[in-house]
Amino acid sequence: MQAKLIPPDPRHQLSKSLYFKWRISELISALFSNLGIVSSLIDYETGFSNNRTHNNCSEHSTQVFRFITLALTLVSLGFLLQRHWLKVKWYNTRVDRPSQEEDKEHHLKKRKKKQFLSWHLLFEVFILSIFPYPYMNSTLTIIQSQRVNRHDGYDNTVHLCYTVSELFFVFTFVRFAYLLKALFNFTPYQDDHARYYCARYKTKANVRFSIRCMLKTKPSLMIVAFVIPSFLVLGIFLRVFERPYQDVNQLNFSSYLNAVWCCAVTMATIGYGDLYPGTLFGRIIAIACAVWGAFAFSMIVFTLESTLQLTSNQTKAFQSIIRARASAKVIASSLYYNLQKKRHGVSSWQAENVYKKLKKRLSNFKLTIKKLGTDEFVNKSELKSKEKFKKLSLHMMRIEEKLDKVLNLNS
Repeated sequence: MQAKLIPPDPRHQLSKSLYFKWRISELISALFSNLGIVSSLIDYETGFSNNRTHNNCSEHSTQVFRFITLALTLVSLGFLLQRHWLKVKWYNTRVDRPSQEEDKEHHLKKRKKKQFLSWHLLFEVFILSIFPYPYMNSTLTIIQSQRVNRHDGYDNTVHLCYTVSELFFVFTFVRFAYLLKALFNFTPYQDDHARYYCARYKTKANVRFSIRCMLKTKPSLMIVAFVIPSFLVLGIFLRVFERPYQDVNQLNFSSYLNAVWCCAVTMATIGYGDLYPGTLFGRIIAIACAVWGAFAFSMIVFTLESTLQLTSNQTKAFQSIIRARASAKVIASSLYYNLQKKRHGVSSWQAENVYKKLKKRLSNFKLTIKKLGTDEFVNKSELKSKEKFKKLSLHMMRIEEKLDKVLNLNS
C-alpha cells in the first residue's frame, strides 16, 4: 500500500510569507532611520559656527540636511507601521505545533490575538519623532561650575548654552537599536525552527536570546561589533557636549580624534588626564564610558582566556606528552644508573651522582602524576561506568608502587 501524502497546510505557508515580509519591512525601516542619523551628523558639522562660545549658541545651518532627515524619518515611519501591521497579522494567523491532544483550531482560538495599536508601536514612533527639525532654533542654558576655584568673591559658575537641535541630534543615535534588532532577526536563532524549540522549552526567541546565543557561539565577532562602534559613538556624544565649553577649559574637543581618545582611556580605566570632560553632560558620558568599558574589557579578557584554553582532545595530548617525557627521563636515568653500577660499583661517586639525578626525576615524575592525574584530566561523568574509573585509579596506584620500589634500589 502506498503511503498517503499529507498536503501542506496553507496557513503555514501564509505564516512564513508574513514572517519574511515583516522582517524585511523592519530592516528597511531601520536602514532609513539610520540614514537620518547620517544626515543629522552632516547638518551638525556644517552648522556649527566658528564663533561659538560657551554663552553664544550661534549656528548657520542651511536646513537642507534637516529636511532630508525629515524625509528619511517619514519613510522609516511608514515602513515601521507596515512592519507592525504585518507582525500582528503574522502572529494572529501563524500555526504553532500543538501537542497531540490539542487540535490546531482550538490552539488558534485559545491564543490571545494581538492588536495593531500597542504601547510598543507608540514607543517606537516616539523614538523616531525626536530628531533635529527644520528651523528649530531653541536653546537651553545650563549653569556650569568651573574647574578652577576662585576665592576672591566672584561667581565660580558660567552659563553654558546648548541648542535643542544638538540634544535631539544626540538622541537620534538611539535608532542604532532598531538596526541591531533588525539584523538579529536574520540570525539562525530567530527563524521558525528556532521559535519552535524556544516554545518547546518555554522561552522566547527574541533579540536578547539571539545576542546571548551569538555571544556563546561567536564571542570575538560580537565584541568587535559592540566595542569598536561604542568608541566612535561615545566620542561623538562627548564632542557635542564639550565642544562649546572649550573656550573655558582650553581643551581641544573640536578634534573628533581627541574625543574618541578620551572615551577610550576612560573605558579602559586608564585616565591619563590630558583630556577630561568639564560639562555636566560630558561627565555623564564619561560615567557611561567607564561602566560600559568595565563590561566590554571584561568580555575581551574572558574571550582571550577561552581561546587560550585547551580543548578536550588537546588536553589529552598535553597529558600524554608530559607523562611520556617524564617517564622517559626516569627510564633513561634508571638504565644509566644500572650501567654505572656495573662499571664502577654501587658505592662509586659516578653511581651516586646518577642516583641523585634519578631520585630527583622520580620525585618530579610522581609530582607530574599527581598534577596530571585523574582529578584534573579525567572527567568522571564522561566515563561509561564506575568500573573504568576504579581500574584507572588502581593502575595509577600500581605505577606509584613500582616507583617506590625503584626508589629503594640503593638501600
